[in-house]
Amino acid sequence: MKKYGKEFMEIAEPIINHEIYIKMKYIKHHNESVYEHCLDTAYMSYKISKKIRLDYVAATRGCLLHDFYLYKFKKGKGVRFFSAPLVHARNHPLIALENAARYFKLNHKERDIIKNHMFPIGVPRSREAWIVTFVDKFLAVYEYSARAKNMIFSKDDVLFNEV
Repeated sequence: MKKYGKEFMEIAEPIINHEIYIKMKYIKHHNESVYEHCLDTAYMSYKISKKIRLDYVAATRGCLLHDFYLYKFKKGKGVRFFSAPLVHARNHPLIALENAARYFKLNHKERDIIKNHMFPIGVPRSREAWIVTFVDKFLAVYEYSARAKNMIFSKDDVLFNEV
């Protein structure tokens, strides 16, 4: 955790060390765990918010909790292949907010970040929430790309091995 720095970790530790929050380490998300995704997204949001003199504490805390929904999302088959992601996009911020409020004291900006990070389904109401929304989308694309790259260029794939 040294890569994140002392100040960030002082903000993050009460959340990331919580016994319920730690369960997210075992829930797959994009190309990693929900825990890792939230930590990476929060660090980038922290850096941007601090750089432009916004409420970086709220950005960090809200971002750490934006995917605190505690279940493995399943895409489904048939019609559910298309409908399940939309239902998840609509519901998981509300579930994350409910979980976060159960275990942590949240301010208005943190609630906004958690509830509205799935733009255009939710519309962020603070600059910090917009930053988290954009960072979340950016890292999701990056994580999915890494996953696709790993699938296409796996070491076991004879097609791409040197001759």
